[in-house]
This record gives sequence, C-alpha cells and structure tokens, in this order.
Amino acid sequence: MFRDLREKVSVPRRIAAWIFLALLLLAAALILPHVSAHPAIHRVAKVLLWSLLAYGAVRLVSFLLLDPLLSQRKTATPGFARDLIVVALYLVAAGGILREILQVSLGQLLGTGAIAAAVVGLSLQEVLGNLFAGISLHLDPAFQVGDWVEITGNLRGGPGRETLIGQVEAMTWRTVQLRTENGDMDVLPNRAIAQAVVTNLYAPSGLHRRTTKVIVEPRPDLHHALDRLTLALAGLPHLAHHRPEVVVHSSDLGGAVLEIRFWALGFRHGRQATFQATRLATTVLPREGFRLLGPHGPSPLVARPEPAPEPELMRDLVRQLGLPEHWVEDLRGKLRLRMLAPGEGVIREGDPGASLFAVHRGTLQVVRAEERLDPYTGLFWKPVAELGPGQWFGEASLLTGAPRNATVVAFTEAEIAEVPKEAFEASLKREPELLERLVDLMEQRSHGEPEPGLPRESRRAQWTRQVRAWFSLG
Repeated sequence: MFRDLREKVSVPRRIAAWIFLALLLLAAALILPHVSAHPAIHRVAKVLLWSLLAYGAVRLVSFLLLDPLLSQRKTATPGFARDLIVVALYLVAAGGILREILQVSLGQLLGTGAIAAAVVGLSLQEVLGNLFAGISLHLDPAFQVGDWVEITGNLRGGPGRETLIGQVEAMTWRTVQLRTENGDMDVLPNRAIAQAVVTNLYAPSGLHRRTTKVIVEPRPDLHHALDRLTLALAGLPHLAHHRPEVVVHSSDLGGAVLEIRFWALGFRHGRQATFQATRLATTVLPREGFRLLGPHGPSPLVARPEPAPEPELMRDLVRQLGLPEHWVEDLRGKLRLRMLAPGEGVIREGDPGASLFAVHRGTLQVVRAEERLDPYTGLFWKPVAELGPGQWFGEASLLTGAPRNATVVAFTEAEIAEVPKEAFEASLKREPELLERLVDLMEQRSHGEPEPGLPRESRRAQWTRQVRAWFSLG
C-alpha cells in the first residue's frame, strides 16, 4: 500500500509537501507567542522552533559529512552506520531540548523511568537482539554487499539445521537481505545470522577449489577413464597452474568414486563449472564404455560402433599435408574418429602430445582463459581462433613431439579425426626424402615469424633435427 502510494506521488510533489510542513511548523513557532502570554504556549513555541533547527542541523550533517564519507562503503546509503549516527544525533538534540527548554533533568527522567525501561526492554528483546547483532556484523565485516555467502544454522526456528546460499543485497540495522540463485529475496534477522555458521564464498578473493563426484564400475583399465575424463575437463575455463584433475577418491556402491577437482573464481563460476563437469563426466565415461553406478545399479550402455574414417577424408588430409597419394593406404586402419560434446577439451596447452587432429564436422575453438566480472565474476574462455571442417591442428606435436602450444575446446558437437605418430612413422622411414615437405608445412603454419634471436635457416635446421630424432630417422 505504501509503495503504491509512493510511486503514484511524484518527487517534486513530495519535496513541496516537506517544505510546506516545515513552513507550517515554523509559522506556528513564531505566531504562538503572540497569540497568548501563557508560559506553556511559549514553551511549545520554543520546542517547535528548536526541533526544526535540530532536524535541519542533523540533515545538514548527514548531507555534508556522513553521506560523502560512507558512500564508498558497501553498506547502502543510508546504511547501518549512518542510521546509528543519525539516531545518536537526534537523541542528543532531544536531550538538549528537554534540559534547556522544558527544564527536565535527564538523570531524574531515567531514574523514574527505570521500571518502564525494563518493561520496554523485555518487550523489545527480539528487536534489541537484532540491533546488537547488526552492530557486531557491521563492526566485524565478515561479508559485505555483493558477496555470495553460505549460511548454515537454525534459520527458521525449527528443530533442524538448514543451509541457505545467496548474494548479499543489503545490510540494515535489523536484517540482512539475500538474493538467491532463483531470484528470490530472503530476509534474515541479524540475530539468526549471528548464531549461524557463515561461509563467505567470495573471501578471501581468488581461486577456490571445488569438487564433484561420480561413481563408475571397477575395471582393470580404470586409468583409461581417468585419462579420458581429465582431457575432457580441459574444456573447463582454467588457468595453466590450476588445471582440473580426476582422482580415485574412494569406493562406494561396489564401484570407484571418481572425484573431479577444479578451481573456480567466485561462487557462480564454481556452480557453472560443477554443472559442466558433471555433464562431461556423464557424457564421456559412458561413451568410452564405463558404466555409471547409482542406488539402482549400473546405468545401461548404448552400443555404438566406432565410426571408420571415410576414404575421402583420408585423401583430403593427405592432400592438405602435401603428402603422396599412396599414403592413404598407410593411414587406413590407423586413423580414429572421435566424437566431441560441446565444451569438451581436445588438447591442452603444455600437455605432451604425439598426434594431429583434423576437423570433420562441427566447430572447435582455440582459447585462452581470462578473468571477467560480467555476467558474473569468474574465468571465461576467450576465443583466439576458430576451426571448422577441413582444418587441422597439432602438427607440431605430431612431427617433433613438442608439448601442445594451445588449448582447443569443442564449441559445438563435433567429430574429429586423430592421426597418431604411428600412422606416419612407417611411411616416413620408407620415404625419408618427404621430411622436407613436413618441415615446409611447419614453416607455413608458423606464419613465417622466426623466433627472437634465431635466424630463419637455423630454425629450419632445428626443426629438421627434431623431426629426425622424433621418428628415429638417423
């Protein structure tokens, strides 16, 4: 009701109403002494006049001093500290008016009102508890407006404990307002928060490790599941020194509990990474033949025959690499088609590698991680290049055994062909004169930019030595 009325009345009209009220009181304070000579009338006029002056002085102090000093803090203005100071100023002004004009001693007033104060204090026990809890929260700022917090305790007065996660929207003298992930606004009394366990998900700032778990059937080749899932998790936005990893955590339900560990920047980034990690785990593991376990038993596997590369795909690849046509027969049976889910990692910068990849279907992106604040605080992939059908990558690792020099992530559902080192080794040993073609390919892909301090011919000679050593060509 009050909100509707405030929205209907315009701001200029409300300002005019306040000015009109102040003029009425000022007029009453000036006119009343001339109406009657009774002392009580004069006292009422003085009280009105000094009350107006005190109100104006407090408002002026708030405007000129309090608001500028507190505007840079995370507490809303007018915030909790401002409200306390303003209330204290009003109490001082009221005490001065009572003593100087009405000749009322504050000591006598407090002494005679002790019993009444005790009754009022007991009736306002809940309000006072929230007030002093708010003071302690403000003096010891464990969290501030904008932080995501996790509150665990007896929040609704029931017998059990519950957990609430939300972003702090406002902190007042009585309550803390939280905006949940669902967009709901939860208002919690300060006393309930003071008695609960509060975890600030944004402090200290920086990366925080998050985990999620899946259970798979125990098999002798469980290490293959770890390798495949670790590579797929390279699609989670991460920094080079905080890579996602997968470990065998424990055993449960007759299977192996795999714990996925990754680092998140901010609460919402951690939640998003958890969703993506769970999706990749439940997609990649069954695709690689590992069944997930749950309370109702293992999940069924859908038999999907591994697709064989088409001859035309191998011809295109050999042609793009500048190799003889008869190498197609050498590659037959050695190429592997891989299906990729959106967001799945293909290669990761710094990892060892010995294969080349050709995009057959879908879109992949060469990415690097960067920190952003929008749409929320977290790590995001910044695309550096885009790879579509007919393009290939990873030739440096295939030809020289060098670590991967970029991170590639599937942007859409994709299909790629993987060419391992073994597919080239026998052919290159049979025709070592083709080594120069492969070095030419590396020069073309390096965009002709020599390394600092290294002449172009020396770089070519270095690559030639690396390829010869990698393929044992003597």
